[in-house]
Amino acid sequence: MRSKVLGAAVATSLALVVAPAAALAQDSAPSVTGVTDDEIVVSVIAGFSGPFAALNKTAYDGMLTWRDEVNAAGGINGRQVVLEDVDHKETADGGVAACKEVLSNGSFFAVVPEGQEANLTATDCLDEAGMPSLYFAGTSDPEWKYAFSYIPTGVAQGKSVASFITDKFGGTGKKVGVIYENTQTPAAGAKAFVKEAKKVGLDIVGQEAVEASQASFVPQLQRLKEAGAEIVFLSVVTEALGIFRDATQVGFTPADFTGGGFTFDFISGALKDGVKGAQGLRFGATVDSPKYKDYAATMEANDRGRGRDQDQEGFLYYGAGLLLGKILENAGATPTRESVLSGAEQIKNWKTGILPPITYGAGDHVGTDASYPAVCCNDDFTWKGTGKPRASF
Repeated sequence: MRSKVLGAAVATSLALVVAPAAALAQDSAPSVTGVTDDEIVVSVIAGFSGPFAALNKTAYDGMLTWRDEVNAAGGINGRQVVLEDVDHKETADGGVAACKEVLSNGSFFAVVPEGQEANLTATDCLDEAGMPSLYFAGTSDPEWKYAFSYIPTGVAQGKSVASFITDKFGGTGKKVGVIYENTQTPAAGAKAFVKEAKKVGLDIVGQEAVEASQASFVPQLQRLKEAGAEIVFLSVVTEALGIFRDATQVGFTPADFTGGGFTFDFISGALKDGVKGAQGLRFGATVDSPKYKDYAATMEANDRGRGRDQDQEGFLYYGAGLLLGKILENAGATPTRESVLSGAEQIKNWKTGILPPITYGAGDHVGTDASYPAVCCNDDFTWKGTGKPRASF
């Protein structure tokens, strides 16, 4: 009897000692901001105000639909995904301000799915703070530690267009004019194009910088026409609206133009026949691709169905969501910033059917150099795919 009592007393004493020790161990375990047992918080930084506000709000539906689809299937490693939208206002300073907001709003990860310069300043700030991010690529590989891109850089796409011209426009010896937006990424893309074009035997007869605020692009187009340009390489986005509008005044047709950056459906939808026949390279698959049907069905199932001519690049945002899911899944059941890095660096030739195939590696966080070739247009003035994504043609 005495031994039973003593044993109980010892057990009770051990329980009193072990319980506080276990609680102390639990309290001292490292916590990860933005991760709980049930949720993982991701901020999405984009221009929800500014010149592309309407476009981004519509495109963001693609990522919201990815979230809803994932959460309905049980989440990622058992956690529901929470998205927080943060506005970078499409300005460089706005990118920094958005970054600071993300660093204080309880997020584990950030996605920066678009921007002209705000995407770069936001991502740079996030990386400096050690916040993992998935971002819309900029000028070149900045060798950020925690940031991963999912589209070709401006430099990579500029190089690709040089071989695209030789393949699609009749080979070497062509006289080519260049028009680029006078900001960091488009200018770098144009510079890379010119360097590569000379290597493959294209004759660069003129280079023209333009500003987003220009009322007329006739002077630049006229100078290229007078220089004998047979093809015009564009490294622009919204400036394409004015360039194609003014092209007929100097005798250029849409089929004379190529490049990257302007090959979005919101551009072709606005220009309609004014861009018909133009060819170029896209960051993501076109809406006539097989994967779009699955995406459209998912959008419809989540009460966001719409015509593909009204998708406003939501398809591309959805593709970024798929990649985000893969990165978070690879980060493991107890994700940390370091497990995000190691997990993402294991992604090799991963295909969504929306983004180009993605490969990361140790110290190599630029996911792809490939672009999708396309021509304008389908009957609904969306871009028509003409092949698989490639880095050279």
